[in-house]
Amino acid sequence: MNHDGRHDFDFLHGHWQVRNERLRERLAGSDDWEIFHATQTCEPVLGGLGNVDAFLSEWRRDGGEDTFQGMTLRLFDLQRGRWNIWWAGSHDGVLEPPVSGGFADGVGVFEGELEHHGRPVRARFVWSAIGANTAHWHQQFSIDGGASWETNWHMWLRRRDAGGRLPHEDAVIELRRYTLKPGRRDELIELFERELIEPQEAVGMHVIGQFRELDESDRYTWVRGFPGHAARVEALHGFYGGPTWKRHRDAANATMIDSDDVRLLKPARPRSALPAAQRERAPVGASADADGIVCIGVCELDAPAQAGFLERFERDFAPLLEPAGLSLLGVYVSDDTANGFPRLPVREGEPALVWFCGCADAQAPRRLAETPQWRAAVADALRAGLRRAPQLLRLAPTARSELRG
Repeated sequence: MNHDGRHDFDFLHGHWQVRNERLRERLAGSDDWEIFHATQTCEPVLGGLGNVDAFLSEWRRDGGEDTFQGMTLRLFDLQRGRWNIWWAGSHDGVLEPPVSGGFADGVGVFEGELEHHGRPVRARFVWSAIGANTAHWHQQFSIDGGASWETNWHMWLRRRDAGGRLPHEDAVIELRRYTLKPGRRDELIELFERELIEPQEAVGMHVIGQFRELDESDRYTWVRGFPGHAARVEALHGFYGGPTWKRHRDAANATMIDSDDVRLLKPARPRSALPAAQRERAPVGASADADGIVCIGVCELDAPAQAGFLERFERDFAPLLEPAGLSLLGVYVSDDTANGFPRLPVREGEPALVWFCGCADAQAPRRLAETPQWRAAVADALRAGLRRAPQLLRLAPTARSELRG
């Protein structure tokens, strides 16, 4: 049965916030990107055979007084089984010639003949990273008939919920522990909190928590999530290949000795993921650190946790947490899916079970480790797949960390 593509753009209906990354000069060998934000609203027309969106940006064209507005008309050609897409902007009010195409394997590609400053170009629109709350569009131009392409515009779309917050789908997370140069942790935290949280979230990531380790003054630990592995790869390419990281990477990297201690994790059970944040993230410039201590427990294993240790943890370890003053928030196991972004290494072939707790006070993890019941559970587990005693990371949330104790 042939695919009926008339509903392929249904994901776009609704309201979005948009991060734009756009080359200032196109087809000129430029690497100077401008960043601006916009809102977009998309509604169906013709009973679902098409849609119209309205785009309102904060950008002013060529220093003009009015912010730039755009609109897109998309119509599905039933006879040809293809989408035609027209675009117009407030700079001239002219509907451009269409690009045409469709979707395959979740990616939409649309091409057509346009003009740029009076010069004929072949244009390509690509839709990808499509999820319930995310989407990515980028535009490419070719002046050699499609032999080579210049990418000159990215739009990263994120939905907001009824309360105005970004919803997240953290099917996979990264636990990242950095070793920093002596005395430079606060420098990295200040840069991260000011410049690097919102740009990551704009391209599809979720910055879950950032922490100072209480027992190692030059350790910085943070956690981020992704809707899935394909979305992770696209989001990482978008951020680390984009203008924000290019602008700040030297300053960030100058604080670090090692940033490769990274575990790729997935929820141990369908309901064992970290809960949604109870409060909105503190704004940029917040100076007081978040309250509440977090403990992350890392159990390094001889075999995947699903081979038996997960049940042991739930039976022998988890019941000991609350009496010691720790409230279990989430339990994760190593995700052995191949790392699709090798530019950022992860620990591979090292199975682990990782749990997150809020702490009644900073001494709760130490109280836990000193109880006879915990010591007995560890001794038994060391004979049944646990490689070493669980590592208990005592963590103080930074001012803008969502995850708190």
